[in-house]
Amino acid sequence: MPEPRLHPTSALYLEALRKSLPQSVLLSGEKGVGLGTIARWIADKELTDMIKPKNTKGDVDAGAGTISVETIRLLYEATRSKRTTRQIIIIDDAERMSRGAQSAFLKLLEEPNPHTHFILTSHSPEALLATIRSRLQQITVQPLLDMQSQDVMRELGVKDTVKQTQLSFIAAGLPAELTRLINNDDYFQAQAKIVGDARDFLQATPYKKFLVIQKYRSDREGALQLLDRSLSILRRSMQAKPQPQLVKQLDGFLTARESIAANQSIALQLGRLVL
Repeated sequence: MPEPRLHPTSALYLEALRKSLPQSVLLSGEKGVGLGTIARWIADKELTDMIKPKNTKGDVDAGAGTISVETIRLLYEATRSKRTTRQIIIIDDAERMSRGAQSAFLKLLEEPNPHTHFILTSHSPEALLATIRSRLQQITVQPLLDMQSQDVMRELGVKDTVKQTQLSFIAAGLPAELTRLINNDDYFQAQAKIVGDARDFLQATPYKKFLVIQKYRSDREGALQLLDRSLSILRRSMQAKPQPQLVKQLDGFLTARESIAANQSIALQLGRLVL
């Protein structure tokens, strides 16, 4: 598998990780940085299974889907057999494991099979149990440098400087998201609107914030995307200038996202973030 586009510092850590893989690893980073691609690159030919969140219809759904306790119990049974060769299992968007699934996965970590390795990816590692995080080697994948983002855009045929500026505003440093935005203009237009709404929801007057709530109160998938974009903005603010109030705000948005994904009231959860 070709090497993914990586920040120079992250590349050093991940190259070393690939050569000497611990039993269990957690890759975290912003949505769009390419965690799934990186995990598959690390696993390479030893990848045995890749578990993803699914919705009630059984379709893969990273936004509103979950990884059920039944899925993890089946994984537990599948990894109990004796092996002489290494197998690598990826759990993508691991924060989407239900509480029961996380408890079941903790048992897997406590009773490791020496030939089974786990790579977890998560854009919200805070949503994982602390007891799980403590048993994983954690690596945060950094966004690309601005120069690398420009390279991605040029390689994908974006030469117009105005479009490059727009793409950078939405997804600077995020190669997977840049690729999606460039390859799908409808997606680009939709995400540009959501990013604008996320900025208003974080920074505008209470009146404008409630207008944003009205816009998303009947659109669960849109509300989840709004919160994802808001979380990305908050995390970048944290990196630039860490402040206690940002930590509290980040926790509130993570809680709201988890509640909305669990089918609780969109208007109520978003409203709590404003009051």
